[in-house]
Amino acid sequence: MADVIGSELGEMTNHQLVDMIKKLQSQIKFFDCSESHCEIKHELEVHQIELEMQNRALRESQIQLEQARDSYADLYDFAPVSYITFDEKGIIDNINLTGASLLGDVRGNIVDRPFTIWLKKDNLKIFFKHLKSTLHSDVKITSELQITTRNGELLDIRIESIRSQYLTDNAYFCRSVILDNTEANRIKNEIILQSRQLELITDALPVLIAYIDASEHHLFANKTYIESFDGLANGIIGKSAYEVWGEDNYENVGVQLKLALSGHKVKFDMELPLGNAGKKYFHTILIPDCKHSSEVNGVIVLIGDITDRLAIEAIDRKRLLDVAHFSRLSSMGEMVSEIAHELNQPLAAISIYSDACRRMLESGKGEKADIVKSLSDIGFQAERAGAVIRRIREFVSNKETHQTNIDLNDLVQGALQLLEIEVRSHGVQLKLSYADDIPATLADKILIEQVIFNLVRNALEAMDEIDETKRILKVETSVNKFKEIQVKIDDSGPGLALDKIKIIFDHFLTTKTSGMGMGLAICKSIIDAHHGRIWAVPNDIGGTTLNFTLPLVKG
Repeated sequence: MADVIGSELGEMTNHQLVDMIKKLQSQIKFFDCSESHCEIKHELEVHQIELEMQNRALRESQIQLEQARDSYADLYDFAPVSYITFDEKGIIDNINLTGASLLGDVRGNIVDRPFTIWLKKDNLKIFFKHLKSTLHSDVKITSELQITTRNGELLDIRIESIRSQYLTDNAYFCRSVILDNTEANRIKNEIILQSRQLELITDALPVLIAYIDASEHHLFANKTYIESFDGLANGIIGKSAYEVWGEDNYENVGVQLKLALSGHKVKFDMELPLGNAGKKYFHTILIPDCKHSSEVNGVIVLIGDITDRLAIEAIDRKRLLDVAHFSRLSSMGEMVSEIAHELNQPLAAISIYSDACRRMLESGKGEKADIVKSLSDIGFQAERAGAVIRRIREFVSNKETHQTNIDLNDLVQGALQLLEIEVRSHGVQLKLSYADDIPATLADKILIEQVIFNLVRNALEAMDEIDETKRILKVETSVNKFKEIQVKIDDSGPGLALDKIKIIFDHFLTTKTSGMGMGLAICKSIIDAHHGRIWAVPNDIGGTTLNFTLPLVKG
C-alpha cells in the first residue's frame, strides 16, 4: 500500500501533496494505531517535511530571481550606453532610460513607435539596410546615422546591432546599442580641418619641412620638400633620410641628424645638388621631438634655401666694401698733412745721416764705427718710413676679404698703430684696457678695423674744442653680460645732447663743418652686417662713449 501511495504522490504537485497529507492525517486519527498504519503515518510525515523544505527553497529562489531581475533592469536602464530593440519593421520594442534620454522623451512615448520618427530623412535607406543586414546575418552590423531629438538637436550616432529571436513565435528581432558620436565627430572634424590648414600653411611656405622618426624614416613632408626631391621614385613618405638625401649628402648631414635624435637642437648650413636646379645652399635646423619625455620620438626638419640670400649678401657686402674703401681713402686724404709730417721726420733723418757719411768718406778722416752707425741709423729711419707706408697701403687696399675667427684685441691694437700719428697730432692722452683671453669672434678683419678706425678718429676730433691738457681717450675691450665681445671708446670732449646721440649713426648727419656724415653710418652698416650692436651714451668724464658688440663664436 505504501508503494502505491508513493507512486501516486510522485505525480502530484507540492501543494496537492501537502493537502492530501493533511487529509490523511485527519483520517488516521479514526483508525487504530496498527503497525501498517504507523508506517503510513511516518512516511507521510517525512514527505511533509521534505515538501516544506522544497517550498522554502522555491520561495528563496523566487526572491533571488526577482532581485536579479530588478538588478538587471537597473543595469539595463542606467547603463551609460543606449540599448534598444526593433522588430523586423523597425518598431521599437524596448529601450532603456539612457536611450530614452538620448531621444529626448520618456520611455512610454517611445516604445511601440517606429524609430524612423527620430531619423534624419536622408538616413532612412541607411537604417532599413542596416536592419535588413542584421536580421539576415549572424555577425554584428555597424552603421553611422543622424537623429533629431525631441528638442530639435541633431546628433551623430553609431548603431551596432545583432540578431535575436523571440521565444514565443521564433521570429527574429534586432538588438542594438546606440553610441552618441556627436562630440567625437566634432573633434575629429576639427582635427581634419586643423590638419588641412596645417598642410596648406606648410605647403605655402618656401621652406622644406619634414618629420623624420627615430628610425630615420620620413613620416611627413610638405610640398616644397617633396618637389625639391622630385627625382625620388615612389614618393618620400616611408623612405629613409639616406634614400632621400643621397649617399654623399647623408655622409655629411647624417652626423647632424644623429645628434638631433640624441636630443640636441642642431643648426648648420649645407650644399645640396637638387636635380636640374644645380647646387643650392641651405640653412638647416633639426629640432628633436621630445617635449614630454627624455625619449626622442623623431626630428622636425626645417631647410631654408639661402642661395639667393647669399648672392644678395655678397652684393651687399661688395657694396659695403666699396663704401668702406672710399671712406678709408677719404680718411687718408684728411690725414695727409699728418702723414706727410710723420714721413718727413725719417726722411730728414736719412738725409742728415747720409750727408754725414758722405762728408766722412770724402775727408778720409771718418772712423769706421761712426760710418757703420750712421748707415744703421739710415736703415732704421728707412724702416720707420716704410712701416708707415705699409700700414697706409694695407689700410687703403681694396682686397676681397672674408669672415674669419679674429682676436679683437689685435684688431684694436692694429687700428691704434695706424692712428698713432693722429693721436700725437691731437695731443691726446691714450688709456688702454684689454680683456685677458678674450674669445674669438667671426668677423671681416678689414671692415671691423675700419669701424675701430672711424670711431677713434671721431673721438679724437670731438676733443679738438677742449684744452689739450684735458684730452683723454679710453679704449676698452671686454665680454659683457650678454656674452658678447664689446669695445668701448670714451672721449673727454664736450659731449652731445641726448637728441643728437639718438641719431648720431644716421646717414649724412655730422657735427663737423667739413664732414660728410658717412663715417658713423658706415660703422653701423658694418656692425649690423656682423649681427652686432652699436650705440652712443654720455660718459662720466664729460664726453661721449661709443660702443659696439660682436657675437661670440659658438663652440
